[in-house]
Amino acid sequence: MFEELLFGSSTAHTIFILAATIALGTLLGKIKIGGVSLGVTWILFVGIAFGHFGMGLDPQVLGFVKEFGLILFIYSVGMQVGPGFFASLKKNGLKLNALSIGVLLVGILVTCLISVASGTSLVSLTGVMAGAVTNTPALGSAQQTYLDTMGSSEPSIALGYAVAYPLGVIGLILALIVLRRVFRVDPVQEDERLHKEHVIETHDPDRITVEITNPQLDGKRVWEVARLLNRNFVVSRAPCKQLRT
Repeated sequence: MFEELLFGSSTAHTIFILAATIALGTLLGKIKIGGVSLGVTWILFVGIAFGHFGMGLDPQVLGFVKEFGLILFIYSVGMQVGPGFFASLKKNGLKLNALSIGVLLVGILVTCLISVASGTSLVSLTGVMAGAVTNTPALGSAQQTYLDTMGSSEPSIALGYAVAYPLGVIGLILALIVLRRVFRVDPVQEDERLHKEHVIETHDPDRITVEITNPQLDGKRVWEVARLLNRNFVVSRAPCKQLRT
């Protein structure tokens, strides 16, 4: 029974392996060496190790988890950057978009040059490019585009991503450490400076409970009260029946 759970092909086996991979990778991600931790990247390492020892997953369940996980990832990023997105877009929008397009074009150019020089398949190098810049949504887009174009999946895309991703993470960490020491950057001072310049904007709501006793507000809608008070607020619970939304 235990061998079937580890090396079988059932749905229970798939769920168990996924849970074990996430749990073990999260646990290892808490380990710090020299004050640096790879974090959730350990989950990828654990997944590679499990796959090496033959702990495969059901393709249908894997496809669902992959798509659902990508959706959750993108949604979480959106929720994180959402409060300050439009403010930063108005302030540095053109510059940031130009840099993004530039990085993308350079990545595509380098990938094409490596493909021509080494004779490696451009399909495989697409996954390598996504892994080198630790861009998981790019991996999903590349896989979906290939599937829509060719009518079948291509495992080499994910393989190239898995090979390049760890080196991309480690390279990024080493680059930041080198830049920090070369330019003598103090993270605490930089964080304080960014807050003073309002580059990092937080919009934490004030949560209050009020009791309305003014009879002039009876029967008023929330938007009408907001206009009268000249204040923006959100009513999460309104037990008083006189205040209608």
